[in-house]
Amino acid sequence: MKARKKWVLLSVSFLLATAVMTGCSGTSGQPPATDPKTAEKAQQTETTKVEQNAEVTVALEAEATSLDPWNSTDSNTLHILSTMFEGLLTLDENGEILPVLATDYKLSADATSLTFHLRKGVLFHDGTPFDAQVVKANLDYVRDKANGMARASFFGFIKEVTVADPYTVTVTAKEPDSAMVAYMAHPSASFKSLKELQKKIDDPKYSLDRNPVGTGPYKFSEWKNGQSIKVTAFTDYWNKEKPAKLAAIVFKPVTEASTRVNMLKAGEVDLVTSLPTLDARKMGTDSSVDVFSGPSLNMLYVGINAKLDKYKDKRVRQALNYAINKEQLISQVADGFGTVADSPLSPLVKGYAKQQSYAHNVDKAKALLAEAGYPNGFTATLWTRNSTEFVAIAENIKIQLQSVGIKVEVQAYESGTLFEKLDSGQGTDLFIGRWGTGTAEADWGLRPNFASDRVPPNYNNSGFYMNKQVDQLLNDALKMTDNKAAQQKYADAQKVIMDEAPWIFLYVPDVVIAKRKNVSDVSVALDTVRLNAAYKK
Repeated sequence: MKARKKWVLLSVSFLLATAVMTGCSGTSGQPPATDPKTAEKAQQTETTKVEQNAEVTVALEAEATSLDPWNSTDSNTLHILSTMFEGLLTLDENGEILPVLATDYKLSADATSLTFHLRKGVLFHDGTPFDAQVVKANLDYVRDKANGMARASFFGFIKEVTVADPYTVTVTAKEPDSAMVAYMAHPSASFKSLKELQKKIDDPKYSLDRNPVGTGPYKFSEWKNGQSIKVTAFTDYWNKEKPAKLAAIVFKPVTEASTRVNMLKAGEVDLVTSLPTLDARKMGTDSSVDVFSGPSLNMLYVGINAKLDKYKDKRVRQALNYAINKEQLISQVADGFGTVADSPLSPLVKGYAKQQSYAHNVDKAKALLAEAGYPNGFTATLWTRNSTEFVAIAENIKIQLQSVGIKVEVQAYESGTLFEKLDSGQGTDLFIGRWGTGTAEADWGLRPNFASDRVPPNYNNSGFYMNKQVDQLLNDALKMTDNKAAQQKYADAQKVIMDEAPWIFLYVPDVVIAKRKNVSDVSVALDTVRLNAAYKK
């Protein structure tokens, strides 16, 4: 795994904030010596300040699309789901795989089967037990395309799930699959109660999106459309060493960036998961707030519908890339919180291979357009989410493309509506996307976006990009048990994709979050804000 950049604290209270923002930053020196009696007294004083029945309010950039981990495909909703759902495995802030509902696992030498031993004594929020039959029923249901789950393709590698005993289960792949362990650590590989699943099986109209029942430290309480989602402490949580420390967490969708900032300043919310970058440095001097920034697994891009005649010639797609000044975009829209894309993958992703990026060159862009038969450019429609940040990116792209004769109309939609339009595969031209490689490895960063068998409806390759060479490289890499050889295949795929330019490769954004100083033990793991250990003073 590539070494990860440290998270950066932008506030003045460095030592205090690094202590409370677990997993995001650290100090280089040793702490001063402390008398044990003084330390004990301080600890007792600190304990008395903790609010045992506290509630934390979180401002999100958009409303959740679904509270079913099998039906949610946006990173924004993961902040909520991570409080309620757990999988057999998870990824920590360094991308390392850790057991959760499994106590251990073993991948076969030929990478075709993965055996788990399960944790005993785990209860779902409805009081039903977790065991191997639950695992089998969950995986069998989600991978059945007839059930219409958005994540069905994610589990398409599974051939069968077999139960050896109540606490031993084996997942067998259709063919050698070196990414299988990482896939099972993805947040969508979370489990819901068999009782809840049976309700859906008995009544297809029953909504799993609105009735989440997991095993996490917090359980679902209510969803007020357009206003909030509330989770409350689950008193029967299996991990007695890490119980919920808050009575409740409330997640509020606040699409307007300035409103999120003002609410944080006023104490109306305790944490902002997507702090507008223009406010980040300014708020770093606020004595009541901690602001953190760090690298992400995300990639911001403009998707291109390769089915349309005007985009079939790769010279046109390359011209779009040369037309955009990414450094200017990062500076003006992201206030410098980002890195120009030199691959379809974030540098944090295992398998990332740096490629030649498209340097800003308007003359070259115009020449390529002329060679392709578009000396005067053309008109285009650019879809985007309606949040402040995404609209700002879209408007910047619109202005820059005008310089090469491409006249763009920006159309902004609520996130859920935009995803539905992209999933349908109808009417797509250009669209702004943000892909987070939740497995932290190359296959999930590349396959959903560029494999020929992942086009809509209901798949993520919304640009309908198809390339047999890329397909072969991705499939070859997945079958390899030799990690070095597999990484070379992924590197070769990245080279082809960058040259073919199915996206306008923009930048890897930093994650920027802010919280009130009286909220502690908030962590960030792979772009998701983790609140399971948080408490309020």
